[in-house]
Amino acid sequence: MNNALVRTVTATAVAALAALSPWATGPAFPAAPAEPAPSAATVHIIEVNGTEATEEAVTRRAREMTAAHGGTLRRVYFAASQAFSVSLTEEQKAAYYRDPRVDSISADRLYRVAGEHRPAPARAGAPAVPGTPAGSSGPAASGGIQIAPPSWGLDRVDQRDLPLDHLHRMPHGYGTGVDVYVVDTGVRVTHREFAGGRARGAYDAVERRAGGDRDCNGHGTASAATAAGLWTGVAKGATVRSVRAFGCDGTGTLEHIMSAVDWITAHADRPSVVNLGFSGEPGSVLDLQLYEMTTRGIAYTAAAGNGDASGRGVESCETTPARQTTAITVAATDRGDTRPAWSNYGYCVHLFAPGTDITTADARGDAAYTSLTGTSAATAEVTGAAAVYLARHPSTTPVELDRALRSAATEGRIRDAGPDSPDLLLYTGPSGGTRQGADGER
Repeated sequence: MNNALVRTVTATAVAALAALSPWATGPAFPAAPAEPAPSAATVHIIEVNGTEATEEAVTRRAREMTAAHGGTLRRVYFAASQAFSVSLTEEQKAAYYRDPRVDSISADRLYRVAGEHRPAPARAGAPAVPGTPAGSSGPAASGGIQIAPPSWGLDRVDQRDLPLDHLHRMPHGYGTGVDVYVVDTGVRVTHREFAGGRARGAYDAVERRAGGDRDCNGHGTASAATAAGLWTGVAKGATVRSVRAFGCDGTGTLEHIMSAVDWITAHADRPSVVNLGFSGEPGSVLDLQLYEMTTRGIAYTAAAGNGDASGRGVESCETTPARQTTAITVAATDRGDTRPAWSNYGYCVHLFAPGTDITTADARGDAAYTSLTGTSAATAEVTGAAAVYLARHPSTTPVELDRALRSAATEGRIRDAGPDSPDLLLYTGPSGGTRQGADGER
């Protein structure tokens, strides 16, 4: 493809993402930079073939190719894909295209977290212990009931029908023994939602070192607590492992996200589930990485995305990671079981879950709370449900997990689900009961 066209398309995509700022925390994207001079080097991901899936082998291949064709080697990926990132001029990139060892060349690109968080009303974070499960200072055994849960999402997912009953039933346990990997802006691991050391910094993919235990944006902490917080989460006993791949502005590059997925693929043990609460333009090299991760037995959830530049939902198959066939892709509903106009929809969606004004942890303090809106909030709830299921069925494959969550979901409740969307709402409550709507209304 003509490089000028590639740069024009990329700049247009970045500008479109910038317009989504109502659904992302942090400053909006800056104006697209001026088109670089033809000799300027830009970052690309080179996927190679015929290379052993070890760090040493891929590094050796990358050094051979940069020595032959030029460019500055930046990162190496070996577990989920055999690839490397490199700064190239247009002349150098042309040489790589002629090399038969190259499977693909992808320009680096930006992704954005798929949620906005705002300070919660004072009452949400005021109690010493918000929404404490009945009879305890925190969940300790299966079969608990949480009275007046702080998040209406928790209230909704344990019952088939409205109205809400101000209870959150947990008949299937708390996800204890399962690792929830949160690929995001980091996690404030000291927040009381993760009391007892349940949240840990695992890896900082931006700086390529151990870390991820701080969050200068807040989206990662909010997502982690929605999935596995002690009071605001679904899987109240799961362990959160933070993998930071996004900056303080809520954006992350393909280069950084691929480092996160590669690290998880190399280090995660089963049972585990990965939470991907971000969205952006399609990226085949990342899609293939995620597919490979699932072949190792590690499932993941993915935000369907929060619409286009006008704030209107679009077909989820037009975005990554939502479009990957192995993703458990999640769209959002509001308090009336209606898909908000901004939520993506379509064939690639697997489930819906509550995604507006979800009370959860705030990274600004260990006892602070916030309100998270977006398909990332819905995704985190499904991540929690996945962890609860995996705790009881630890040998479940990603395909089986997806099937189990969809089989348990409530049918016939989503209003305006969107073209080709499944009418399935996340359900974590007692087994049995009618899945279908009583009156058939949508």
